[in-house]
This record gives sequence, structure tokens and C-alpha cells, in this order.
Amino acid sequence: MKALRKIIDRSWEKLLVFSGALCVLLPVSPLNMKFIYSDSGVFLYTGWRILNGELPYRDVWDHKPPIIFYINALGLAIANNSRWGVWLIELVALFLAAYIGFQLFKKTLGFFAALISLLLWLLSLVYVLQGGNIPTEFTLPLQFSALWLVYHADKSKRPQWIFFLIGLTGASAFFLKQTAIGIWIAIAIYLTIQRLMSKQGRQWLRELWFIALGGLTVSLLIVVFFSIQGAFAQFWSAAFEYNVIYSSFGDAGFTTRQDSITNGLKLLTRTGLFQFSMIGYVAALILTLFRKNSVEKALPLLFVGLINLPIELILIGIPRKSYPHYYMTLLPVLAIFTGLTFSIFVSMASTLKIPKTVKVVLALGIAGLIAWFSFDGYMNTLYTYRKLYDNKNIINYIEDNTMPSEYVLLWGAETSMNYYTQRKSPTRFTYQYPLQREEYVDEGLILEFLDDVIQNRPPLIIKTDTPIPLYEFPIHTESVATRIAILQSHYCFEQEIDTWLIYKYSENQCDTNTQLP
Repeated sequence: MKALRKIIDRSWEKLLVFSGALCVLLPVSPLNMKFIYSDSGVFLYTGWRILNGELPYRDVWDHKPPIIFYINALGLAIANNSRWGVWLIELVALFLAAYIGFQLFKKTLGFFAALISLLLWLLSLVYVLQGGNIPTEFTLPLQFSALWLVYHADKSKRPQWIFFLIGLTGASAFFLKQTAIGIWIAIAIYLTIQRLMSKQGRQWLRELWFIALGGLTVSLLIVVFFSIQGAFAQFWSAAFEYNVIYSSFGDAGFTTRQDSITNGLKLLTRTGLFQFSMIGYVAALILTLFRKNSVEKALPLLFVGLINLPIELILIGIPRKSYPHYYMTLLPVLAIFTGLTFSIFVSMASTLKIPKTVKVVLALGIAGLIAWFSFDGYMNTLYTYRKLYDNKNIINYIEDNTMPSEYVLLWGAETSMNYYTQRKSPTRFTYQYPLQREEYVDEGLILEFLDDVIQNRPPLIIKTDTPIPLYEFPIHTESVATRIAILQSHYCFEQEIDTWLIYKYSENQCDTNTQLP
């Protein structure tokens, strides 16, 4: 009996956190979400091609940093090319993030504050997860780990390793998504202020050196890897040069960056996370300035959080286009201040002579109310993913009309079809958005794309629901026009399926009425 009780005592918190992570990810599991968003489709396709000996950027073009592709490759490897493997890695990553955060906040702010903070940020994640398998999703355990590390830095007997790991996690986050490094910027500023005010200049230089060393270790490994493969130029062009241009692209349905951020933050108000965190932010400012002793345990977290929140908002606002998953990077810092808010509530309640049983009932009641008021939103999200656009007809057509060894070109941003059908794209530009950006594309890239299609001769070219006409490019030259004419004369219109236009290759020239427009 005692042994069983020990097991329960050791395991119930892990089980609680795991249950929360599982509930968040069930809507995006392959069990409920049969089809995926375009970004996830690119990552899955690239992961599949990595397992077949190909390389990101050189063989598959995308502008995300490289780690997300290798996470997908690992997931597909452990589940025989099934999405379940990637989903399992998502679950492990979210569990680690949630458990690290819960234990950290329990130690610094108390159990009840940690529990409510955990509940609110996990529920908020549902609204910004955007189908899952997103780089910012995998930065969450890195962000919470960095907070854990900086909290324990002054208590460690070997702090150099703590700071080395901070740099390691920061560089890993950077190579998942470049703008996901807000916490590490905040940590560097926090250490600078703390050490210089304490006149500990040498210690400050030593700490920053080990952080830089950790970051350089990851960075050099990635640079050397792509350089050895002869793909560094393509890596730099896609993941850095293109992203600079991408950040200044036109609107995403909002007139200004401020409108974009405001609309994005509304997603985090649905559960109350943002509102409670703003109370905590103001409280943290007051407490750290005037009553440091009352929050001594949490002081490093609060200082880092106070610096981090505006930095995160700036980083989210860098691109003109804003998507829900961008706001995932805010969750750790909002969780800190939400936890502080409820820690203050608990302190106020402790002055009242309330029996312990009543306190437990009240705590469970508050948690239950939060979960209950979020239930409709959770179920709506679940049904949205379940009813995501159904491409079975296209998948069946591709599988019935091509061999697994043959190529299929999707004109638009539907690389997921290449993954679902296990048909390789005839070109590394599996989606053609970079070829449409005159700030980025040149004649050489367009000719590379056209020559690949002509040489590999895919049996099918499928124009998806993209508004961009087939073979429209911002650069018009005789060489480009000649190659387009070749493709137009040999790809004949076959039929329309769910608004997607199917063109088949013909050795003979197409009739005028069946040529590509």
C-alpha cells in the first residue's frame, strides 16, 4: 500500500501535465484531423525526401530554418512515413514544455498559481496551434528550459554549463524560427543589468562567453553540415535572404502591423490568459521596484519576463504578415505573469481564515470554471480541423493515374499532396511563391524551375486553387517564354476536380483548346 502511494505521489503531477498536453493535441492528431495545412505539408514532404537521401534547400526549397525538417524526418522514420510519428514528437515536446514550466512556477509562485497558469496557457495554445507541426510549437520546450536554466544559474556549482545550455537552446530556437529568440535576448539584457549594477564585469563576460559558445556550437554544426553537402548558398538564400524580403511583404488582411498584432492578441484573450498576465505584469513592475523581498524566489523570472514581453511583441511585429502560430512565442512569458497574478490572489486569501478543504474546493472550482468556459471554443476548434478541406478526390486521381516512381507538379502551395500520394515533385520549388516575388527571384531561378519540369516530365501538372495563373512570373524573357511554350504545347487539359485543373502530358502537341492557358 505504501509502495502504491509513493508511485502515485511521484506520478500524479506528470499524469496531470501529460493529460493536459494530450487534450491540447487531440484535435490536431491524425485521428481527428485527416488533412493538414500547407506549412505542415511542406515539412512532412521535406522530411520524407530527407529519408530518401535529399537535402533541404538544395533539393526542396523552403524558407524555414532547417531543424523543423529533421524533426519531421525523425517522426516519419519512427512511424513508417505516417503523421503519427510527428504527432508523437509534438506530444513529447509539449509535455516537456508544460512539465518544466509547471515545476518552475510551482517552486517560485506556488502550486495553485502554477496549476492555473498551466491550464490557461495550454487552453490558449489550442487557439494558436494552427493545425500543429509548426516551428514555434517546438520552441516551447526550449523557451521553458531557458527560463528554468536562468533561474538555477546562481544556485549551480557549475554555472558555466548552465550558460552553455542557455546558448544551446537559444541557437536551436533560432534555427527553428529566427524570431523565436525573445527569451534569450531578454536573458542577455537581464544578465547585463544584473552584473554591471553589481560591478561583476568579469562574471558577466564569462557568462555571455559561455552563452555565445553554446550558440556557436549549434550554428557551426549547421553551417558545416550544409557546406559539406555543397548547399550552403541555397540554405543562406532561402532561410535568410528570402526571409528578410518576406518580412516586408504586403498586408495579411490588416492595414498595419499594429492591426495585425491587435487581432492576433485577441486569440489569447479567449481564455483570459492575456488579461490575467497584464495584471501580473503591472504587479511585477511594482513588486520588483518596491517590494523585492516579497517575490524573492521568483525575482529572476520576473525580471526576465518584464524585459521579454515587449521584445516578443516587437519580434512578432517584424513581418507584415501575421499568423496565429506566431503568438505561441508569447505563451511562456504570459504564463509567468498569469502565475504571479494567481500567486497574489492566494497570498490575499491566506490572510483569511479559510479551512484547507474549502481552499482546495475553491481551487478546483476555479480550474473547472476556466475549463468549462473554454469548452465550446475547444470543441469548435476540434470540429474545424475535422472538417478541413477534403482532398481525397485529388489524392485518388493522382494515385490512379501515376506510378509511385513518377513526378507530379502542384501549381500553388499544396506540397501536402506530394506527401500524401508519395509522389515526388519534379522541381525543388514544390510551391512557387518564391518565384513570384520580384524582390527575390531572378531569371536563373525561373529557368531552373522550368528546365526541371521539362526534363523530369511529370505525367500530371495540377493547378490548385491558387489565384496565380499557371506559369506567370514577374520576369519575362525570351528564354522563359520559349520554355513555357514547350510546356503549354505538351500538357493538355484533362478535367476539373473540386476546382483544381488537371493537365496530362502528351507526346503530341495539344489541341489549342486543351493547352495550358
